[in-house]
Amino acid sequence: MGELPSSQPQRQFIQVCQYRSCQRFQSDAVLTALKQHAGPELMVAASSCLGQCGSGPTVRVAPDNVWYCRVQPKDIDEILEQHICQGKPVKRLLHPRFHPDYNRLLARLKAQDI
Repeated sequence: MGELPSSQPQRQFIQVCQYRSCQRFQSDAVLTALKQHAGPELMVAASSCLGQCGSGPTVRVAPDNVWYCRVQPKDIDEILEQHICQGKPVKRLLHPRFHPDYNRLLARLKAQDI
């Protein structure tokens, strides 16, 4: 995996839902895997219910406000490499309720970098 960005003006913050419905689908393992990469530029924390119980485990990345659904521990390296390091959300994991249009999401994130 690439190096986490150290020159970003804002640090990234990842929340992992730990409510019962998400825990049934390994959200605790997702949180543990993400915490192994936490540091000054990447904060990782457990969250109470994020309100997406039918599509958990749910992961939210801020300040990008990107929501992922059905995240598994095997997905963590891809999220970190592609989203956190390269700034491109992982399309296959995006929550469709929040991100129905991938190209619009990319345009919004690019505009925030300006």
